[in-house]
Amino acid sequence: MKKDPSATKQLEEAFVYGLHEQLSNANPGKNLIYSPLSIQVCAAMVRIGAGEGTATARELDEGLRFSNSNADKIADGFEAVLSAIRKCKALKMANRLFIMKGCKPNQRFASILEKKFHSKPMGIDFGSSSAAETINSWVEKETEKLIKNIVSPGALNDSTRLVLVNAIYFKGVWSIRFDEEDTREEDFFPEQGNPFKVSMMNVVHSFQYAELPQLGATALKMLYTDCDLSMIVILPNENTGLKNLEQKLPTTSLRAITSDMSLTKVDVKIPKFRVEFEQELSSAFKKMGMKRIFSDEAELDQTLESQEAIKVSQLLHKAFIDVNEVGTEAAAATAAVMSMRSLPATPVDRPKLFHANRPFYYTICDRNQGILFVGRFTAGGLT
Repeated sequence: MKKDPSATKQLEEAFVYGLHEQLSNANPGKNLIYSPLSIQVCAAMVRIGAGEGTATARELDEGLRFSNSNADKIADGFEAVLSAIRKCKALKMANRLFIMKGCKPNQRFASILEKKFHSKPMGIDFGSSSAAETINSWVEKETEKLIKNIVSPGALNDSTRLVLVNAIYFKGVWSIRFDEEDTREEDFFPEQGNPFKVSMMNVVHSFQYAELPQLGATALKMLYTDCDLSMIVILPNENTGLKNLEQKLPTTSLRAITSDMSLTKVDVKIPKFRVEFEQELSSAFKKMGMKRIFSDEAELDQTLESQEAIKVSQLLHKAFIDVNEVGTEAAAATAAVMSMRSLPATPVDRPKLFHANRPFYYTICDRNQGILFVGRFTAGGLT
């Protein structure tokens, strides 16, 4: 999964769009925020425990859109991504392998996770009443207290053998900030129902901007300071156009959208918003073709030294985002619970209008490392 500028990007976006479709279908009309990267990293750690050449490994490689169907190459690719993330002061990512006390991880599995994913094993009694609290405290610490209670006590028991967790945190400051004095109550027009008031941020400045007639939308790119990250907002031309936009997005690429952008003077309105979202992902993964890891047919024999028959019982994801005048704070965490199984252009004087007063799609991405967060804003969760 090394970051090839063309083919790998297409594979990455195919995973994002496939996942977005499943999450959208499962949460019609709701605000979404999730981290495809966090989910991929956690699932990749599960993939390392699958026997090479098995049906389980093939399903994961295809479903996760890994271009390198080999555990070592997959791990090398993520090592490069994680190394780049550590150089960005606005980003933090951490991984952790929790393992049942008395169980030993497969030596190769543990070595790859520690060297490539920086995930040291931590012994824990999953049958104890404090097990969930231990995992949740670690996630809360790594996400600056934004992600809480990702694992419920009921998700763990004596048959739990491994919990693989990824946590990602981002706090970015706009390179072009909004003035709080210009924020005012304005109408937001949902796809259904009457308009309602939101705190709308306002600024007129030069941004990377594109009109996308093929998507029935316009796009705006807002940069963050001191890093290569940006938020790209894709705004349908019509109040009821978000669903249509989401259906059309897989026909294009983020690179194609950004290549259509040019530096343009834009009158920008975008709401302040705060969204928290959580989802158990096993249903989404199954619909994306990754079924075996959740079944008694799971071939995850490379995870434990004892080669106990195990499967993934839950794949948990939780994310948070806060967008305001200063910038964006976002965090996400993904946990896989594994249990025993029975067997550029010149600005124009007159600004373009980019008024996000209707449902829109957005992504936070890194110029080199790809898509970190994806979301849509429809209604509710406002500050």
